[in-house]
Amino acid sequence: MKNIITKPWSFVWGGFLVGLAEVIYFLKYETPIPITTGLAKMFGTLEENITKTDFITRTYSGDIHWILIGMVAGGCFVTIIERERKSWVKYPPRVLWLAFFGAMIFGFGTRLAQGCTAWHYLGGIPAMSLTSIVVAIVSIPFAYLAFMLMAKLNAGGFMKHHEVKATVKKCVELEYQTETLTYDPEHKPYQDPVRLTLTAFFLLLIVSSFWTALQGESSNSIGSLPWVEIGLKSLVGLLVGIGIGKSGFGTECAVMSPKSLLMKKKHFEAMKVAKITQTMFTGMMPFAGLLVAILMFNLTILFTWIVLGWDMPVVVEAGKYKFGFHLGHLIGGPMLGIGSVMMLGCEIRTYSRLGMSYMTGLAALPGFLLGYLPYSIYKDRIDEIFFSRGFMKEKNMLELLPDNEYVQYAFALTYTALLIWLLVWTIRKGSQIAKVTKKEYITKSTDEIFLKELHEKHIGGF
Repeated sequence: MKNIITKPWSFVWGGFLVGLAEVIYFLKYETPIPITTGLAKMFGTLEENITKTDFITRTYSGDIHWILIGMVAGGCFVTIIERERKSWVKYPPRVLWLAFFGAMIFGFGTRLAQGCTAWHYLGGIPAMSLTSIVVAIVSIPFAYLAFMLMAKLNAGGFMKHHEVKATVKKCVELEYQTETLTYDPEHKPYQDPVRLTLTAFFLLLIVSSFWTALQGESSNSIGSLPWVEIGLKSLVGLLVGIGIGKSGFGTECAVMSPKSLLMKKKHFEAMKVAKITQTMFTGMMPFAGLLVAILMFNLTILFTWIVLGWDMPVVVEAGKYKFGFHLGHLIGGPMLGIGSVMMLGCEIRTYSRLGMSYMTGLAALPGFLLGYLPYSIYKDRIDEIFFSRGFMKEKNMLELLPDNEYVQYAFALTYTALLIWLLVWTIRKGSQIAKVTKKEYITKSTDEIFLKELHEKHIGGF
């Protein structure tokens, strides 16, 4: 029991916690967890309370986002129970700049794609959303291009699920340079002016958001929103934050990992990718975690639709233009893929990493703000350019089928069966590649599997 609390988890268990959060939120609100617009509203509180400008608030009124607060708290909670804040991790300036620009790209991409990767991958794919499947498909090739760019900029060794000091110190002993790039025993994080400045901005955002919440005028403020709902939304965010913090769960790295089966070891080495990331990717561990979360939510949707008679959720924002697939998805999807890789994680990963004190999370925060600005300032013009140019009206795969409930039920059950098969195949194949048992694959963290691999190589004389 102690190890469960104090040690990192596998991606499977991280995915379970994220999936549980999606299920809880859906059973209350009948929609997937909304993420990215909440951050825009929190940025809006800075304008309302401090700068008195209207660059963000002309589109997004200031408000607190309890789910986001919960995600940050979840990441922070993980560092407390594991007794390891990630402030010891030292990133070079180029990695921080990449995180900043990646957040800008990602932030604007969420406006064009009408949702972040969590909204589309964790919410849309379980609901058989055509929109979300299109966004996922178009994002993957561009995520790989960003991955190659990171390697060209000599940042391949920084692309990890997490930095765990015990693992890094072991790699210092074994002189594995790609695993130890972030470790500097002389590093004093709280004397770093960049960290202090970015932390001040982060704290200012939190204080401003809570001040707005205390005024009782916004929709999510204390007084307007019942305490039960504040607690529920915070709990949902907390579960997501803990799941990510304990495992390194992420969306974009998950959909990228199956491609690694086609990559030879020499390609990873040429890009100077960390060995633990090679173990993680080739073992498809992030993909297994994502599938667990998707399947949990899909089964919930299936039950509420077939048994309880609920409507199938449609993961497309309402608006003037009602296309299921439009130009914004085609352009925004690649931006989500590129931004996720440059930030070393998708948006929800960044929120949890903020709570864990990763510098890349702090560097990404102002990038999100600048990424939202073009859309909030020129919303009508951007909507006209990107959302009025549609390719299909259908928003859900079921809309392509005959209007017969039995045909649609049969298709939905087949879709679920495919997800189950894919999860089983991933665990079998991943455990074979990682050279662990299926039980170890499911229960042991990426670091434990990697350290076992290092031990066996060391004993074998490699």
